[in-house]
This record gives sequence, structure tokens and C-alpha cells, in this order.
Amino acid sequence: MGSLKLPLIFQNGMVLQRRRPVCVWGWAADDAQITVQCAGESALAIAKEGRWKAFLPSMEAGTGHTLRITCDDCEVVIDDVAVGEVWLASGQSNMEFLLRDDAEAASATQIEHADIRCFEVPKIAYSGQENDRDYSSVGLWRKACANEALYFTAVGFYFAEELYRSLNVPVGIINCTWGGISASVFMGEEYLTGRLGFFIDRAKEAQSKIEPETELERFKALQRTIDALPIDNSRPNLAPFQPDPSMLDSLAEMNALQLSVYSPFRPSGLYETMLKRIVPYTLSGVLWYQGESDASFPDLYEELLQAMIVNWRDLWHEELPFLFVQLASFECMFEPLDFVPIRAIQERLTKTVNKVWLACAMDVGMRYDVHPKHKRPVGERLARQALSKVYGRPILADSPTVEGCLREGSKITIRFAHSGHGLESRGERPQTVDVRINGAPVNAPEISVRDNLMLISSPALAQDGPVTIEFCRHPYCEDTVYNSAGLPALPFVCRIE
Repeated sequence: MGSLKLPLIFQNGMVLQRRRPVCVWGWAADDAQITVQCAGESALAIAKEGRWKAFLPSMEAGTGHTLRITCDDCEVVIDDVAVGEVWLASGQSNMEFLLRDDAEAASATQIEHADIRCFEVPKIAYSGQENDRDYSSVGLWRKACANEALYFTAVGFYFAEELYRSLNVPVGIINCTWGGISASVFMGEEYLTGRLGFFIDRAKEAQSKIEPETELERFKALQRTIDALPIDNSRPNLAPFQPDPSMLDSLAEMNALQLSVYSPFRPSGLYETMLKRIVPYTLSGVLWYQGESDASFPDLYEELLQAMIVNWRDLWHEELPFLFVQLASFECMFEPLDFVPIRAIQERLTKTVNKVWLACAMDVGMRYDVHPKHKRPVGERLARQALSKVYGRPILADSPTVEGCLREGSKITIRFAHSGHGLESRGERPQTVDVRINGAPVNAPEISVRDNLMLISSPALAQDGPVTIEFCRHPYCEDTVYNSAGLPALPFVCRIE
């Protein structure tokens, strides 16, 4: 290979983005002339300060290509290259969650999809960690064939499967995730300013309490303990989880090192060690499933996500589409958590930030497990949003959303957008609808849905005073109202004076 080097993501089996100039980059000796060739197209670059970047002209979808990069004294040949649609899947554990742990893993892997492929960005928390752990099974382009599919992000797999079925082109998913992270870990420090400087200041304060002489060895020891922990995702969570004494010791050490300079949870850390290693790989857009670990900071989360989107769009020099997953219904695993404010912020971002869309997961949640085991609905709903908003398919992709409320005597009518051919309630009546008048609960109101309407009536509503209707505004609740595309209604609050 000589002086010519490429990022790890450029390797056999990779997927390149179709119908757009494709960025290929790497490192070489200064003034070296680099030629990039693929599918009959070519591009040239000159290395400056040890780096080079070239853009292949747009290519149509296809498979079996060879990507050839040559310079003065060497050549890199990458085989089995596909051209199709490429999406970056990022966030925390629910996006990280592998297909092997999904409820439908056995049936999902019965069908081989050689044109659906996934690259997992190696989980590197600090410079040099690649020498401290075994990374031989990651940093590869895998095909969705038999057991290889088990190592896909489950959400990404179901998203890609639906995209492949609809577009009939290869689909590549780039998995850049780490469980338990705040969005701040995937952002540059220069974007964590103003009120968002809180994340930097909090980390600095925590780091000041850690002995630097022993910090790295403590972190390595903790990592070895975590790596050795048995993982049993088959156990049904029927009550809050109670850790055993040995786990409590590990949790205490984890808490002490949570924001260490070696920790993946420190702000801006994974931005440098993971995200920037795939920038500026040419993409169609971003799938984002995160928010659980920022539930403690709901007053900052909207600003945090807005800044993160700006940061990533600046990195890629384009207005990348972002498809968000609205957090699922959940109450408590180790401790109670309230995702109600985060869900509201996630919906609000679709109205305040251009090219941000939402897939609702309220109906797939588990009361005592923050990791829902049925990821197919989530991936398929994200795919519907992509097909509608990015690829222009005329399909219903949005969940039912409140357009307005009307009060007439003892009756209230709530009107929805995105109902399709009409709303349906799965079960005897809509669940998790809280009605109050003058702040007092209305007991046992009559509630039904038809066409694009939710109808609520009760004699108590005939009295004077403001009325508030809340739908699915509990940490854990049942979302049983759907549109004709099978998409659950978004949580909402209606206030009528």
C-alpha cells in the first residue's frame, strides 16, 4: 500500500451512495497524485499536508464493482462494491441494539439479503484504545446473510429491508452508536457553547475529582469487568431490575468514571474517536434514536439537538435529512425515568428544524425495560418517512397529529391530520386519555374515534371552566389510536378555555 492510506470504512463489500458525487478520501505523501476509479467513473486528487479528497461522479445503483485507488507508488483495490442508498444510524442503546436480540431475529434471518449491508464503526472511546481491546469482529462491512445479519443494528436492518423492498437497490447502513450516551458526546466542543457549555463544565468538574495517575488503569479495569458481564436479553422484565452486590460495585466505579477523559460518555469524545472517522462519507441521511440519557436535562435537550444537527450538517457541508425515533413508552428499569418532556421536544423539532421527521414508537415500549424487543415497527416507520420525505413516494408516513379542538356543550371534538382513510382504536376504546375541567379529573368520559376525529363526551364537561385533554402523557402508557397506515397517534395536550 505504500504511503497511500484510506479510512477503515473503505473496504470490500462497501456500499457507495448512488446518484450523487461520492467522496473518497485518505492520506498520502504530499503532492502525490491520486486516481480513483469505480463503475467506469474516475476522479483525480493531489495530496496536500498529507491528506487528499476526490469526488467520483454520480453512479447508478449496481453491484459487483471494484473501487481502485492508485497513486505514484502504490494501489488499493476494493472489491464487491455496491452502489445504492447509504444511511447513518446513530444514537444510544436502542439504535445499537443488535438484530440477534430482537424478538423476530430467527425469522428475520431466514431470508438472505446480500445487497443489504452494514458497517459498524468501532467503539473507540479514547486514542489508543484500539490497542487495548479486540476489534477484529467490528469495523467490517457485513451482508444480511444468515448469521451475519445478527450483528446489524436491528432498527437499521428493518429500515434497510423496507427500503430495499421498495427501491430495489442496495442499501448500506453505517452503525455509529454507543449505549447510554448523551447527544453531547457526538458534538464538537465549539458547538457546546452558551447554555450547552453546561456539559463541558460538568465534565471538567467531574474530571477534577479523579486522580490522573490511576485514571487510565481504573478505566481499563472497569472496561474488562463490563466486557465480562453476561448479557441475557431473553429474560422478560416484569418488574424493575435489582442489581446484585457485585454489579453495585461496578456501577459505583462506573459512576465515578462516567465523565473521565477516557470515558465514552464525556462530551465531544466520540465525536473525535468515532463520528469524524466516517466524515464525509456520502449519505442520504441520518437515523437518530436517542434521548433516554438526556432525560435529566429536558430544559437543554431541544437546544442540544438543534446544535447537533447544525454540527453534523456543517461536517457534511449539506442539509442532511434527520429521521428521529420518538422514545417508546417506559417507566422504570433501575430507577424511574420520565420521557414525556423528551417526546414532546422530539415532535417539536419536526416543526422548528428543516428536514427533520419523526417515527413514533409509543406502542412498542415495555414498562420495565428501556430496550423494546420488537424493532421491526420502528425500522419500518423510519423507512416510510424516508420513502415519503426523501424519495418522494406518495405514501402516508406521519403519525396522526392534532390539528384542532372544538368544545360544544358536554362534547369535545379533536381533529387530526395524517389520519389516512380514518382513525381506529385497537381495543374497546382509546386508552390513556386524561380529561380535566377546572383542574379536576373527569371520571369515565365517553371516548371514541371515527374518520379523522376523536370524540369525547361527559355531563361534567357542560359546566363552565377550562378543559385539558392529555393523550399518552405518562412515562408508560398504552397508545391504541392508529391511522389507516398502522401508525400510532403522537402524544398531545389540548387546552380549551
